[in-house]
Formats: sequence, structure tokens, C-alpha cells
Amino acid sequence: MSQQVKCKGIRARIGAATRYRYLFLLATVCGSAFLLLSMHHGGELLLLAREPLATAWHHHYDLLDDDAFTINTEGCTIPGMQPLDDTIKKYVIPPSSLKACHETNFSLLHNNATHIWIKNEYLEYFRNPIGDVNLTCCYRGFYRPSSIADIYSKKVDDRVKYKSCIYFVDSIEVVNEYVQVTCEYNFRSIYEQYFLFAPKKPLMTNGDNFVEINQNKSYNIIIMGMDAISRLNFHRTMPKTLAFLQKREAIELKGYNKVGDNTFPNLAPVLFGIKVTDLKRTCWPRESSTFDNCPFIWEWYKDAGYYTAFGEDSAFLGTFNFQKFGFSGTPTDYYIRTFVHEAEVHTGNNKDFNTFICMGNKYFYKVLLDYIESLTNTLKDSRLFGFFWEVTMSHDYLNYPVAMDDDYENFLINLDRSEYLNDTILILLSDHGIRWGDIRFTKQGRLEERLPLAYMLLPPTFRENYDLAHNNLKINSQRLTTPFDLHAMLADLVNLDKIKNENIQKLMATSYSHQSSISLFLPIPKNRTCETAGIDDHWCTCHKYHKVPQDSAAALEAAGNLIRHLNYLLRGHEPICAKLKLASILDVTELEAGTPAEHEAGWKEYMVVVRTTPGDGVFEATLRHDHREWKLGGTISRLNLYGEQSHCMHHYQLKLYCYCLDKFGSSNAVRPSYLFK
Repeated sequence: MSQQVKCKGIRARIGAATRYRYLFLLATVCGSAFLLLSMHHGGELLLLAREPLATAWHHHYDLLDDDAFTINTEGCTIPGMQPLDDTIKKYVIPPSSLKACHETNFSLLHNNATHIWIKNEYLEYFRNPIGDVNLTCCYRGFYRPSSIADIYSKKVDDRVKYKSCIYFVDSIEVVNEYVQVTCEYNFRSIYEQYFLFAPKKPLMTNGDNFVEINQNKSYNIIIMGMDAISRLNFHRTMPKTLAFLQKREAIELKGYNKVGDNTFPNLAPVLFGIKVTDLKRTCWPRESSTFDNCPFIWEWYKDAGYYTAFGEDSAFLGTFNFQKFGFSGTPTDYYIRTFVHEAEVHTGNNKDFNTFICMGNKYFYKVLLDYIESLTNTLKDSRLFGFFWEVTMSHDYLNYPVAMDDDYENFLINLDRSEYLNDTILILLSDHGIRWGDIRFTKQGRLEERLPLAYMLLPPTFRENYDLAHNNLKINSQRLTTPFDLHAMLADLVNLDKIKNENIQKLMATSYSHQSSISLFLPIPKNRTCETAGIDDHWCTCHKYHKVPQDSAAALEAAGNLIRHLNYLLRGHEPICAKLKLASILDVTELEAGTPAEHEAGWKEYMVVVRTTPGDGVFEATLRHDHREWKLGGTISRLNLYGEQSHCMHHYQLKLYCYCLDKFGSSNAVRPSYLFK
């Protein structure tokens, strides 16, 4: 049976000794819980310090007896894991380095859905006497122009045009989607703030494909992603949000397995239904190409009469913009990159490794949450397909998501109170777990990195009207699933007739078990393996693991072949990249991956972790050996930051491996700058 994790208050079938052991662990961990953060008195962050860690951070988990496996089927068994396993609990600590945004407690400007006004009582904080008439503010709307000066420019997705300034001294009515306000005192700029609004727009159609939507036979689809959060790290860091989902009987995909290294190869299957390699053969032939011609799932919904929206809380780390060219056109009805990019450039602060986490006095993730809520209010009488992605708070740090828990819980509560969830299918997911740091050197950290968060919250009417599809989704919570399956489910939701009981029964009678993309409204076969699901061996979590002595011949041979593969990837770049050599073997694990096929007799697989020189890079890969040759299974992961070591390499993948010779010479110094997304 699958692992089941229950929060405090849920009856557990464990013995007294086991219960006391976990209570002791909880008491030990919570003994050091004074407040989550000792911070500047920021209003945005005070919500983190309202409760002791015993309730807001270190949640109490009772584990049921059947926790030996996360999932346990004929085709795949994933080891059971505890959110606070002994091997990782030392890494689960309050994020003491997280800082409040600038001027959190005394924003000079406030707004609602229709107006922006000056908070006169805060003027003194900006070296301005209260009520001084010399204070004026400039309101400027800005937008994404339809005309393009250079369609081949790397910054084609960053184009912007500002309107003329409108001055005001007390308040002003909002007439734009994106607004910049700057305030001056005696001809000196003292304040700048950006505002994002969600006005009702005309519903644009795709020509003859448009059909009038029947709101009685459709649901809003809201997909909310949080970058780099594993299933269990979500349990650890966001217990309030988790409790809301559990209370509403949301379905958790416990065997949701990633299919690629980072964000892009794990979201491409969700949004397109194909692998990145297939994307390059269809609509994205070159890295300098834009994604305008790619078959996004939201286009299906647009044809069905939906409004569409795509928003991320970081422009720099945008899914289609990091080391890529983004879009030349506007991909959805509501596309907020223009706003986020400008806000990042002009008011971004508290840069933490990769990106700014604040827009002025507000966290960027909170800007995104507030926007989604505003958009749902604006379009409450229409249908919306929205794909939103948070990255700024969760991308770089294992424990930072705890800072978002209250806001995500409140967001869901607000949607619930407004009854928006009664007509909405909400999907909360991630692309992978944390990909670097000390936790990645543990077995659980490696597995968590491959098992991201995935929750499905369905309205009561869905469970009543499509009970067979709903029951199959519940069954699949204990099966091996992938982003490809999520895409197939989204395709089914475009036309709900496809998931009526009689149609689901017909589909269940067909032969579909060999497919790598199976709708989650159909029962995933019990005998599904990583191979049939389209998961490379390197990412597969179904294996059993056996340690190999690091000084053994097998370990030395496997590590040597990993080094050869690394240098092979860097072939042709020898003038700028150093040839990598083996510095040390950190770990070699043999993977037992079921019974080999006849033509694979005798093969063995190894998970290899090595440290290289120069640069002290730490790399992990899966290698297969059949006594004739060594083959690489999937891609090679880097487990530590490369900083500026790869400044001379601009290929988004090779940056992970290249150690530039020109700047560092023979030095092994590392100056962390950013981690490849």
C-alpha cells in the first residue's frame, strides 16, 4: 500500500512507542521555535511571525503503518518517505536570511480596483512635511505595443511603450492595465511604485474556430505552479495550504514523476503534450526562435470560448525567456510579462541569488496571487483558462516556501468565499523538487527532486456529474503519473462530454496501456513502468538502490565513464572550456530496475556522483553498462552552483558543465552568481 501522511489531529494506527518517538522529535524540533523570522518590522512579513513554529512551520506528522511505499504497483514501487526523515531534518530550518521588502510598513501610495491615492499620513517617512503642497505624483500607463521594431531581437518579448504623464496631488482614477507612479517633492523623485490591474477585455477569438461556450457545461481551469517544490517539501513548508486542500478533498498525485531536469522540459509536456526534443522538430527549430507557433493547450480553450491568461512572477527566470526568446506576439488574452519585466527593472529589490523577490514593498509572488484573484473577480461571469507560475520565492531555497503559506491559504479561502471554486478546477503543481544544496546529497533529497507537488481540487458538481472520471483520478493518486498525463487530462476538459460516464467506460474498454500519455480520468495501468510512461532511467523513482563501494572496480569504471561523457558534451569548446578530470567519487549506487529484456541480458545501471577538477563541480548521472559499452541514461545533473565559472558559455545546457579558462585560469575559486533554471 502507498505511503500516507496525515497531519496532527488525524487518528493514526501506530503503536505507542512509535507515537512517543515522533512526539519527542516534534518537541525537540519545536523547542528552538521562537518565531519564524527575526526581521525588520515588515507588515508583509509579520504574518509569518504571528504563530510559533509548532503550528506554522514544524508540523506534526503521524505515519500510518503502511508507509513502506509512496506508491506500490506491479510496475513501480517508490520507497516510502517521511517529511522529517532523520537524514534530512537538519536541513529543514527557518529561512533566517529572508528579508522584508523595502518600505513594507509605510507605502506612500495605496490602491483598489479603480483608484490610486496618496497616503498623507506616511509623507513624513519620505522627508516630506505632512500636507506639503510641493508633493506631486505622475501617473503613467504603459503597455505592450503590437508593432515590433526588430522581430529577431533577443528582447522582442520585452518591448514596452509608456504613455504621457498625468499629474495628481491626492488621488486618480485608474484607466490602464499597467501603471507606473512616481512622486516628486521639490523637483526631487522620492517614490516609485508599479500597479497591476485586471480590466475586462473584449474576448478575442481564433476566427472560424470559435464556439459560444456553455457555462453550465464547463469549468474554469486555473493552474498554479510553484517552482522547485517537492511533494514532501510542500507538506513540510506549507501546512496551512495543505490543510485547506485536504479539507476540500483535493486529490494528491503521490507518484507524479518529473520527466526532465529543470522547468522547461517538465512544463513542455503539460502545455504541449510533447517532449522538448519533439518541440525542436515542430515549432521551435532553433534556440533563437520564439514560441509563437507552438501548440499551447490554452489555444484549445480559446477556441472553446475561454479567456486565456499566462503569468509568472519573474521576467528574468521566465519559462520561455530564460536563455530563450519568449514570444513576439501576445500568447494569451492576459499576458503580464511586460508589467513584471518593467517592475523588476525599476522597483525590484532584495535580489536573492537568481532574481529580485520584491517589487517595491511587496513580494513578487504576492503580486501574482493578488492579480489572479483580481482576474477571477473580473471574469466571474466568463470562463478562464489561466496558467500561472511562481518562481521568486521557491526556486533557490528549500525552506523559503514557508513564507508563502499564509498568503496561499488566504488566497484559496478568498476564492472559496467568493464561490469561484464552485465552478473551477484548480491544479496546484511544481516542476521538480529542489535541485541543489546539501539535501540533494541524501537519498531522500534525490527522490524528492524527482517527485514534485501535484494537487487537483475539483468542485462538488464535478464529483457528482462525472463520478467515474473522478474515481479514476482518485485511483491514479496511487499510480505512476507524469506531466504528459496532465496534458491529456487538460485536453479532456475542453469538452466535458468526453468524460461522461458512458464515454469513459468506452475508453476504458480500449487498449491504451502502452501509451505514455494517458488522461488522468482513465485508470493508469497497475503495471506501468518508467519506460512505458516515457520517464528516462535517470529520473525514474521506481528503482531499488544498492550502494557500491567507492574504491571498487565498478565504481571507478562508472565514474571514469561519467567524466568521459562530460568532456564529450564539451567537444568543440576546448578553447574556452577546461577538460574535466575526476577529483573524487562521492557516491555510486546500483539501480535494480526490474527484470531486463532478453536483448539487455546482463546490463547494470549505476547512479554516479562525482566531483571534478578544475572547479569542484559536483555531477550526477545514471549510466548503463552491458559489458560492451557504457551509455548515458538521460542528462547529467549539476548539484552545486556554478557561479561565474561558466560566464564564457552561453548554451543553456552546457553552462552546467563548462569551466571557463580565460577568467579563472588554474584557480578553483567559485563565485556564486546564479543557478541554471
